[in-house]
Amino acid sequence: MKKILWMAALVLSLLVSACSGEGGETGGASNDPTGASEPGTAEPAAESNTDPLGKYDPPIVVSTVRSLNSSIKFAEGESIDNNIWYRGYKDDLGIEVKNEWSVPDTQFVQKLNVSVASGAIPDITPVDLAQLQKLVDADMIEELTSVYDDYASELTKSIIEGDGGNGLTAATFDGKIMAMPSTVSTLDGTSLIWIRKDWLDAVGLPEPKSLSDIQTIAKTFAEKKPSGHERTFGIAIEKNIFSGYAGIGGLAAGYGAYPEAWLENASGELVYGSIQPEMKEALGMLQEMFKAGLIDPEFGVQDANKVNEMVASGQVGLVYGQHWNAFWPLPDSFNNDNNADWTPYPLVSKDGGPAKSMLGNGPAVFYVAKKGMKHPEALIKLLNYNLEKQYGPNGRDMEFHGDNVIPAYMYAAVYAQHPQQNINIYRDVVKGFAADSGEGLSFDGKDNFESIKKYMNGDKAFWGSFKWSGPGGALSVEDYYDQQNLTVSNAFLGAPTATMLTKGTTLDTLELETFTKIIMNTVPLDEFDTFVENWKKLGGDEITKEVNDWASAK
Repeated sequence: MKKILWMAALVLSLLVSACSGEGGETGGASNDPTGASEPGTAEPAAESNTDPLGKYDPPIVVSTVRSLNSSIKFAEGESIDNNIWYRGYKDDLGIEVKNEWSVPDTQFVQKLNVSVASGAIPDITPVDLAQLQKLVDADMIEELTSVYDDYASELTKSIIEGDGGNGLTAATFDGKIMAMPSTVSTLDGTSLIWIRKDWLDAVGLPEPKSLSDIQTIAKTFAEKKPSGHERTFGIAIEKNIFSGYAGIGGLAAGYGAYPEAWLENASGELVYGSIQPEMKEALGMLQEMFKAGLIDPEFGVQDANKVNEMVASGQVGLVYGQHWNAFWPLPDSFNNDNNADWTPYPLVSKDGGPAKSMLGNGPAVFYVAKKGMKHPEALIKLLNYNLEKQYGPNGRDMEFHGDNVIPAYMYAAVYAQHPQQNINIYRDVVKGFAADSGEGLSFDGKDNFESIKKYMNGDKAFWGSFKWSGPGGALSVEDYYDQQNLTVSNAFLGAPTATMLTKGTTLDTLELETFTKIIMNTVPLDEFDTFVENWKKLGGDEITKEVNDWASAK
């Protein structure tokens, strides 16, 4: 199970590494199209081998840059420059990967942006969408359409295209694939409701079927204080109200409102979810709950860690969140009180039917090949190799993924994840329980099945595994959404538009501050209408046009 958490850490590290506008090396990148590590040392030209895992002979040299997550550890004598992945690249593919530089992830974004701005990028670079747009505009990177078609393995294509096309859509400009997305699960971005089932039982309430039930549960929890704390609240919200944990997005979805997302209206135009009438309804409900004392009056200054203190101490028993809350922060509550039966439920709507949850946007990281790179297909081969070691016919190669101490998978220079990885784990666990055996399951499926069985046999250390992929766990809710088509996709997946870059921060601040004031009842609900007018005038109308121009160009 720790492997799953480390994978999340890697994606977060890459996201931090490539999602800011500030990073890069100053002039260290070679412009030598042979990819040789030093001028004048180029080997004889290697022949391109169209076998997805074919080996270059003689070997080629490819440069990159790396960020180091704080959780990364190395075996004795190894480093980010010398490890099993880099040796595998050379021995199996004939690709010698050289790190031009590597820095802690807290420094990576600044160095990388300097590289992008100076035009000195390595052969293969992880970037975010804004940096990708800059590189495309500056004609600094290779088109990858043909090399992807010719060199990507069938496994790679099934994974890269398995997220509904989100990653490739974002990486495509004027019909040309300009980057390889580091795919992730969009389904894992969905929201669910975490409720203390032991509290529901104590106050005699059933599981929620509507938003009215949510209000009733919150009111009853606040009044009856099942854990005995005087400061008990009905629902937890943090100051970043759009957060995946303790945010308002899941509740808003019950009204058909999707803040910070772009939706297609009945006319086929893309509109901003935060300014739709349904959002006003959602804010009205939250304002009512605040006035009734169901929300901590200090939520506007409380971050997720502060919310976790309340959760852990038994001051709150209902919070909107996501699947990963089974590992953080809910185990803190269970460890303090083994009666804390946090149970995940699907989103509910105002009319009592199921609500549709917003999917995640998809990749935050994209790998690009420098313009003039002699072997841009090397990027595709490195991706093939990474996915083969994770999902190939021999299953997960643990030599390349390490144990509970050495997270070797984090050493990979190019990384992607199967978009259905976690939901497939859950479905494997279901098969395991049906057969009462972990035999025949994938590595991750068997690992989780065995962890859940340990919990069910009394080992409380595996509570998080049970609540994540066990019967009735968080992934069962994701599976329900998937099977019942209860999801909504963000219709805009492109790089930030020109006006977003110049006015987006101002508009985001206006939105957060206005919504927070409405919830806290410091301004009337009708202030929402003023917000919509101001959002449009301050750049929102320009952004809407740009977003629709992007959609038309696709």
